Amino acid sequence: MDGNKRIGVRDVARHAGVSVATVSRVVADSGYPVAKATRERVLSSVQQLGFVPNLIARTFATSRTKTIGVAVPVLNAYYARMLMGIEGEATRNGLSILLSIVGDDHDRRESAIDQFLARRLDGIVVCSGAGDSALDRGPARIGIPTVIVGQQPDAGFATVTVDNRQASYMATAHLLERGHRELIFLTSRSDWFDFRDRLAGFAACLAERGAGYRGQVIEGAFSERDAYDRIRQAVAAGTRATAVLAATDRQALGALAALADLGIPIPGKMAVVGFDNLPTSEFIRPALTSVDMPADDMGATAIAMIVKAKGPDAIALADMTLEPRLIVRSSS
Repeated sequence: MDGNKRIGVRDVARHAGVSVATVSRVVADSGYPVAKATRERVLSSVQQLGFVPNLIARTFATSRTKTIGVAVPVLNAYYARMLMGIEGEATRNGLSILLSIVGDDHDRRESAIDQFLARRLDGIVVCSGAGDSALDRGPARIGIPTVIVGQQPDAGFATVTVDNRQASYMATAHLLERGHRELIFLTSRSDWFDFRDRLAGFAACLAERGAGYRGQVIEGAFSERDAYDRIRQAVAAGTRATAVLAATDRQALGALAALADLGIPIPGKMAVVGFDNLPTSEFIRPALTSVDMPADDMGATAIAMIVKAKGPDAIALADMTLEPRLIVRSSS
């Protein structure tokens, strides 16, 4: 066959000895029953001829793009892990993803959703940020299966979350069981969704122990540098705390660096625990105790929910809450 000629469906049909309709059904994977031997013959011809399906034409013919739109705030280690779960589950289901990085900008996120809808994608995953506002439209207006990973106010959508309150309670109990009575909760902003729940778990665990157990909340740690500065300031001010529960591993790393530079033994004089179980946390010294928030499982679960959905209404009431794990290492 002429190497300059674009191979079409009719060429494949002629090569395989089947009808054009049969080739279309096999290539589109439409679910229409085709005998196994016939399917294999068509796929063999596709491979031999180097046939590349017209995805745009297939979209209009089947009303499916086999693509999921994914909006994420940033590409840090936490969201990268979530995307690995999303991409892995999508690939297992024969789906592609269209990624949009929207920052903490409400309008950019809504614009990304507009683009997903304009491209007639099969579903949407919105990975929420710490302080995200609710989506402007509900499931009925979006019209395709949509899942939010993380917490948002009055979401009204299918959600995949981790029990942040339980996670923080577990981490706080771990520190109290090791004899600590005064603890610092180090965070960026305590009113952001995940951090709010982590603070609630911290406070609840201390309150259950009664008098003699106290917690100090330190905010403003938006980066490792901020966390470093906040812990140095707390030590200079004479804090009596002997443990730090940081709302993220990044904040915990800043706290570890500050304590090391001040010559404070870890965990002898001050213990540190973080959240997210980032890959680097295992390899610093002392290795960081951290609550593993299963971001990859959250992403994979969101895709699985979309795959199982029969329509936007079928998925709207679904909700999944995954369990955290405490990974104990030498920092505590």
